[in-house]
Amino acid sequence: MLRIGTSGTAGSADVVICGWRDSRRPPVRTGVKLVFQAGGTVPALPGLRVGRRPARGVEELARALCDGFDVVVAEPGDPAAPVVAAGMWHYGWAAGDVGPLAGATVAGLILAGLRVPCVLEVRADGGATLDGGSVPGQEVRVADLLAGLATRFRSGRCRTPVVTVPFASVRLVQETCSRVRVAPCAGEPVYLTPSGRVQSV
Repeated sequence: MLRIGTSGTAGSADVVICGWRDSRRPPVRTGVKLVFQAGGTVPALPGLRVGRRPARGVEELARALCDGFDVVVAEPGDPAAPVVAAGMWHYGWAAGDVGPLAGATVAGLILAGLRVPCVLEVRADGGATLDGGSVPGQEVRVADLLAGLATRFRSGRCRTPVVTVPFASVRLVQETCSRVRVAPCAGEPVYLTPSGRVQSV
């Protein structure tokens, strides 16, 4: 399982990633990562491997996590990058895994758009569950999430350097007043033209 949380408070970790693999036999393998935004304050964290060079984009962020850094500084840009990179680190997703990458992109955009503490559980297929129940009385509504996502899907698609996500494939299900399930999405692979522009295949 892969759990990703936000603190919702200024000056602290922007994203906390916790992944664990239960092989049904001890020991359970775990890993906790912290992602800070470049330009912010990274506190002294004795004993943790800190990547001081800011990671640009999903692939650099995923590489830093896979290289064993416990704390990574991410350049601003793609708001879904921490969630997608976490999936690449934890589940081993590669460029051809367009379905999981697309689902994680949607989940990452939702997480980045919320300004309150919440937890996202991401599955290997890219589907996820968002739980905003850490704050009493806090509601997370599908209609609000879809409205926030719509601004990211100009012309009906959200294009990133690793996947293109059609808005028509986004499916959100209200489970409780503070819990929303993100269904796995259809994704389209991307490639770079000679000019370096990202295009759908």
